[in-house]
Amino acid sequence: MDIAQLYRRHAAQAIREALTDTPVVVIQGARQVGKSTLAATLVRDSVNVVSVTLDDPGTLAVAEADPVFFVEQAGQGLLVIDEAQRAPGLVLPLKAAVDRDRRPGRFLLTGSADLLQVKGVGDSLAGRAETIELMTLSQGELSGREEPEDYVAWVLGGAEGRGFEALDPHAVVTGGYPEVITRSGPRAVRWFSSYIERLADHDARELQSGGYAEHMRGLLSLVAAGGQAELVKARLARAMGVAENSVDAYVRLAATMRLLNQVPSWGRSPRGRIARRPKVSLSDTGLSSHLVGFTSEKASTVGGREYYGSLVEQFCVLELARQRTWSTESWDLFHFRDHDGLEVDIVIELADGRLIAIEVKSSKSVTEKAWAPLERFRGKFPDREITAVVLHGGTQVAHVGGWLHVLPITSLWQA
Repeated sequence: MDIAQLYRRHAAQAIREALTDTPVVVIQGARQVGKSTLAATLVRDSVNVVSVTLDDPGTLAVAEADPVFFVEQAGQGLLVIDEAQRAPGLVLPLKAAVDRDRRPGRFLLTGSADLLQVKGVGDSLAGRAETIELMTLSQGELSGREEPEDYVAWVLGGAEGRGFEALDPHAVVTGGYPEVITRSGPRAVRWFSSYIERLADHDARELQSGGYAEHMRGLLSLVAAGGQAELVKARLARAMGVAENSVDAYVRLAATMRLLNQVPSWGRSPRGRIARRPKVSLSDTGLSSHLVGFTSEKASTVGGREYYGSLVEQFCVLELARQRTWSTESWDLFHFRDHDGLEVDIVIELADGRLIAIEVKSSKSVTEKAWAPLERFRGKFPDREITAVVLHGGTQVAHVGGWLHVLPITSLWQA
């Protein structure tokens, strides 16, 4: 059995709902996160379903030779196309097919690259498609939770609960790729090495001409070394030995392949957010750890603590990013930094303007110093309703002044 089938994917419900009201549904995520397995699971007991994969050369040849026939082959049923980004020429026939018949649930596509960013795509499918992001396994999925974790809703409800475990560095360093969970030591290293080699030498070259693929491993390694850090293009350009104006293309390619997670800077106005630097990380802490040779044993050493702190921040951001897919609340994820040196690791903005400001500490205990930036942030925006959280690596729980919660990082999925 595919290892991914052992885990309940919380994004499944969002995909089922999208199929009831949208003609084209796209499951999008990096290679090996479980997209194909999830798609197969969703239609396993359905009738009148045709499933094809464009990883098969013969099927891909048919799709490229006669795309109109290809998209109509399921008739009145559901057509599932795996790795759809391999045939960008299908997008226009898909659009035409949907315009003739707007029945919901006609097409379910999976893609290990952003389908609409692949060269050769002639249309956006706007108003016809819904995309569901599938990331690597969340800690809630790994622990077998039947009900999806929903941290934002829990915090807004008062964050009541105790008995949380301390954070295990092994969970941070392992990450959430399904194939890595059952591996350890050299076997995990070999899997990640093969994975990165395929991404750089095959997928990147297939998606983008112009030699960009040659720099893919270097870019991923540099981003991994920063954990969760602001995107400074000049610094990346110097380290990669390329012109600064080329970095945009490399970053776009990695983002298209769903390997980067970008968190914009929060500000009152959308214009101000665009002007500030985003924070960027790889889309899985296991991949980051492998690329820098970081192990859970190093997390407790003097030399490893600084990097581990940044990796833990990345870990928390990614856990929250996964939960956006299924949260009962509508919200966006940001970071904050102003010209006075005030920084907040995570800012969650809800649709009604409320904010949740979060500081992340890898240490197992915290003092009042840990929430000083949150107090300053709250004072800077008195017109906003702000709830603050200090996340830490221990088990301590405290509630201060009705607006501040001190909580273990494990509450992200154990709450």
